[in-house]
Amino acid sequence: MLFLVRPAFAGNRASMNEMQNSPPQALVVCGNTEADAFSPNYRGPHIPVLAAFGHGPMHRFHIRGRWDLERAAAEKAGELLRSHRAWESNDKLLWDDLTFQLAPRTLLYASVDRLDAYADSAAEAEAIAREFAKSYTRPPEPEGGSYSLIRVDKDIGRVTVPLTPESLLSDEVFALHYTEETMTWHAEFVRRLTTRKNGLAILEGQPGTGKTSYLRHLMGVLRESHRFYFIPASTLRVLTDPNFIGFWAEQRRRHQEKQFAVILEDSDAALMARGADNREQVSSILNLTDGMLADFLRLQIICTINGRATDIDQALLRPGRLISQRIFKRLDHEHAHRLATHLGRTLPRAPDYSLAEIFADPEPREATTNRIGFHS
Repeated sequence: MLFLVRPAFAGNRASMNEMQNSPPQALVVCGNTEADAFSPNYRGPHIPVLAAFGHGPMHRFHIRGRWDLERAAAEKAGELLRSHRAWESNDKLLWDDLTFQLAPRTLLYASVDRLDAYADSAAEAEAIAREFAKSYTRPPEPEGGSYSLIRVDKDIGRVTVPLTPESLLSDEVFALHYTEETMTWHAEFVRRLTTRKNGLAILEGQPGTGKTSYLRHLMGVLRESHRFYFIPASTLRVLTDPNFIGFWAEQRRRHQEKQFAVILEDSDAALMARGADNREQVSSILNLTDGMLADFLRLQIICTINGRATDIDQALLRPGRLISQRIFKRLDHEHAHRLATHLGRTLPRAPDYSLAEIFADPEPREATTNRIGFHS
């Protein structure tokens, strides 16, 4: 379907007569494939802006930030021309793609982290955008960062989970939690995550050696550049869901400037050498971390495993695909004692310890229920 956009004109009757006597001016012909109804994209302004300005003067001012769209939609409801609202979880509706028409030729587009103002002059467009940003800027994210928990019911969605500031460790505390060379590895891993568009990272270690604690810290370190998504072991089947690609395409559209990191915790079964029970999951991870699909989605996948990396499907360990591989070790007695002293704890004598053992309640609680049978 096509629609015509006539050149915008404003003037007195004499000017209008002059225009009518002048040679015909061309119309702007737009097809539905040439402009979106909602968000602007790389092809140019969306339909409301094209309809308002035609091929007359138009100036845009763009700002990146975080905007309180819910409050903006409520307070500027009379000027809200177009909107897109999504059901993100069982108890929350989120606004996105809001287009406000402040005057016939003054429009403002806002998404969660993007703002575009359109007006007849550059100065007016800038003033409109800055006024909106001043009024509706959201407070900064918690210092500990956050992640999106992937949920699967009738469709694929997400729930935002904030992390406490304590999850972001200082250098001193980080050194107490992990072996000496871990800090050097961490710095290189962060560098690779900020420079690589896609790939696979594998964190290996016995249960309780600090893989999850490290990931919480990593989310805080990279909270400005990355968006983190967490897929629990019980939901790994989502990797083979045909709707999974559509979910990522939508997330990429909303957050074009961010890098995406997907965390698969306790993912041993999905990474082991391909068999009848995991062939599709391994193939999905291969496709998401390398090849043409990876070029489009740009996903970094970080997996934690409790088993040995030697059992992993060898195709996943190819150097071009692998961002990093790390074994999280137990702490020797001297190192563990330093951490325990920092925590105000006393450790039983042992050759080495996991972080879980160091943080565990030092004295078991006595049962409060009546015992049945023989006991001393």
